Amino acid sequence: MKGILRGGGLGGWALLLMSSSLMAQPQPFGYAGLSLSTTRADLMRRYPQEPLTGNYLSVAPERAHDHIHEIEIATPDGTGLGRLRLGFERPAVVGSDGQVRRPADYPRCANVEKQLRGLFGVPTLIDEFIEGDTDGYLVRVVSWERRLPHLAAAQQLERLSLQCGRSKSERQFQAHTVTIARSSR
Repeated sequence: MKGILRGGGLGGWALLLMSSSLMAQPQPFGYAGLSLSTTRADLMRRYPQEPLTGNYLSVAPERAHDHIHEIEIATPDGTGLGRLRLGFERPAVVGSDGQVRRPADYPRCANVEKQLRGLFGVPTLIDEFIEGDTDGYLVRVVSWERRLPHLAAAQQLERLSLQCGRSKSERQFQAHTVTIARSSR
């Protein structure tokens, strides 16, 4: 009986070491249940009423969640190659007379950034710049990066970026997109 317990104990330690090394590997980035592994089939199950055009889906305002109104998945098969892009622009409402009833709307950047910080910690990089010929439109990009050494070399650097912006007349940044992509560097 001692031999069985001792053998079982060593096997238990080996299993514990293996599972702790698996747990040490960071989980890939995601937002609102969407990630680079999201497939066309996943989107069709999640949004059965919305037409899917290629890898792109526009979400009707009444079915939107987490401020997501546009989804562009990386690849149709969920291999993680390419880029996931989530757009936050709630489209403007225009009357039949052509008058804008409600302008396009975006969530506050601070709210989305706070949510991402809660999930992924302190950002790796925050960059602000004035966009070229836009009369002072200020862009803010908040990025998180991490290495995923268990993936193929071409996909080991994963980056999640929140892009926000504001005009000179606005006090608050508005969240425009979240993108997730992998590369070799």
